[in-house]
Amino acid sequence: MPQNPYNKPHATALERVTHLRARGLVVKRPKVAARKIDLIGYERLRIYFLSRRQLSLPDRPFVPNTTYQHILRLYECDMRLRDACFAAVGQFEILLRNAISETLSDAFGSHPYYELGAFKDAVANLSAIQTFGKVYVSSKDQRAKHYKETYSEPALPPIWTMKEFLTFGASSVIYKSLEGSLKTKIATQFGVSSDQVFTHWLDCLVDLRNMCAHHDRLFNRSFQKQPSRLRRAGIPAAPPQKLKAILECLDYLMEQRGAKISIVLKVQRIIAKFPEMRPAEAGY
Repeated sequence: MPQNPYNKPHATALERVTHLRARGLVVKRPKVAARKIDLIGYERLRIYFLSRRQLSLPDRPFVPNTTYQHILRLYECDMRLRDACFAAVGQFEILLRNAISETLSDAFGSHPYYELGAFKDAVANLSAIQTFGKVYVSSKDQRAKHYKETYSEPALPPIWTMKEFLTFGASSVIYKSLEGSLKTKIATQFGVSSDQVFTHWLDCLVDLRNMCAHHDRLFNRSFQKQPSRLRRAGIPAAPPQKLKAILECLDYLMEQRGAKISIVLKVQRIIAKFPEMRPAEAGY
């Protein structure tokens, strides 16, 4: 398919508002709307505008009676969804790091990094050491500084200290590098007997966490990474590729560890406060 050069000119916020009004968006105070676009950015709001346009019709007009305030409410709802999900995933992250640390130290002591038997193979062992080393060297934590100034060896601090420096992404990488029985032992602590299913869930939760941290949208999103189904628990039960399916998995993991957070319900309550959002856009 032939491609064309990009040649769209710069448009001011007020010109954007004029364009939106020409497509049927109800804007009672154009200058105020333009100011909001200046503050937030048109590209950031664009996905919310598109969600309320009739894309199959010529010129893609807005659904009748769609207002600018309606779009801002969708944006605000999305912000609240991100805040709630980010906090919930953060609670799980702490439990995961602790489970990894306790499982490794119980089996191999304070410094499991150098135990080949803790990892699926030599390559995974080396990769894990590099990950731990990178995290430790870049850490500004006072505990990392204390170890560097106090101990000559081993080069890395004990796993129960090291865990505090791990990011969620690094924790997921470490988990995947472990020997199979260790992975299963960790997954079982969260009520998942299959480390493969647990790994899939981790991938989904890391993605969700990154989206929240980088202010990406959750509203009306089709998540490319989908959690595998835990058949004996019937989870997830929500429509695939939607937010609720991932949150059902998160609720299950937390509840199995005795740390119930009810994030599915919390998100449902947020959506209920914003009738401008259709529950199905999050899988509800």
